[in-house]
Parts: sequence; C-alpha cells; structure tokens
Amino acid sequence: MTTNRLCETSWLHRVLDSLSAFKRANTPAALGTLRDELKALAVADDAPRADVFAAEGEQFRRHPIAAVESLDSSALLMYWPAGHATLPHDHAGLWGIEIVIDGRLDVDEYTKSGPADQPVLAFARSLQLEAGDAAMFTGSEYVHRCRNRSNTTATLTLHVYGGVLDAYTSFERDDAGRIVASRRVTVSDRPLS
Repeated sequence: MTTNRLCETSWLHRVLDSLSAFKRANTPAALGTLRDELKALAVADDAPRADVFAAEGEQFRRHPIAAVESLDSSALLMYWPAGHATLPHDHAGLWGIEIVIDGRLDVDEYTKSGPADQPVLAFARSLQLEAGDAAMFTGSEYVHRCRNRSNTTATLTLHVYGGVLDAYTSFERDDAGRIVASRRVTVSDRPLS
C-alpha cells in the first residue's frame, strides 16, 4: 500500500462516513460520538500504519485527506518521525480531535489567556496517547504541544478540525523568558485521495 492509495481503503471511507454523519448532526454530543467512532477506527485491522509512510522519508508530514471540504471540516494524517516535537500552538479557534493510529504521542495541554501581544500559557495537563487514544478540544483558549518521545519508532495520527486550518499561532519564549506568539501558515504535503 502506498500513501497515494490510502484513501481507496475501506478504512478511509469509514472515516469520511463518520465525518458526514457528524456534519448532519453537528451538536456537542455528536462531537463526542465522532471522537469515539474515530478512536475505534484507529485500532481497526485495516487502519494505516506508520511504516507505510516511513518509506517516503523520515521527516514530519501532514497529508490532507481529500473530499472533506464539503463536510465543513478538515482531516489530515500526520507522520511523526522518532523524536519529532511541535512548539506549543493553537488551532485558530477550531474544535479538534487528534487520534493516535500507530505509535505514541505525548500531548502537553495549556490554557491561553492575556492579550495577543503578551500571551500567558498556563499548563493544564499531560496526556500519553497510544493507538486508539484521542485528545479533543474546543475553544480559542486551547493550546498544546505534541511530541513523539520515541528515539526509534514513528507515530501516525489522524487530525480532524472543525473547519480549514490554514494558519495557527505558535508560542515560544524569547531570551528574556517572555512568551512570543508567531502567526504561521500551515504547510501540507501531498493530499491523500
């Protein structure tokens, strides 16, 4: 199987079916149901595996899933090579569900407050997600940092957002220890279709 053919699998069609059912309901309870359906799909026998994506190289990649724009959401498969980590970042106010399909992902969650030019990040909790586990978030104050802590094993995750995530804000400390916010444009790799 190649990543070009991944979207032809029955697994991916079931992901799209779950997103379509959510679009019709579109309630907070339906969001929880969507999370639970996607968690079950993450551990299905025909779910994709990180080693398939490793054949294309060992860099972090974001592969958009085609055909979700009409569902008022975006979905991506992300490949996390061993040791890869993101800066703390938001999701431009969109709700999101991030599910581990293969491997492990550590997620540090924060609550953002304060003015945009002087943000404050308060640590909320750490999650250690394995295959079938999910982080779900709503609200513009949500920020997280994701890490594949393994030195040897890649991770594959499914990310679903309540809209198109074409830009986000990342947060890092300057030399004086102040948190600096930087607006960034998302970069995606080859779409899966």
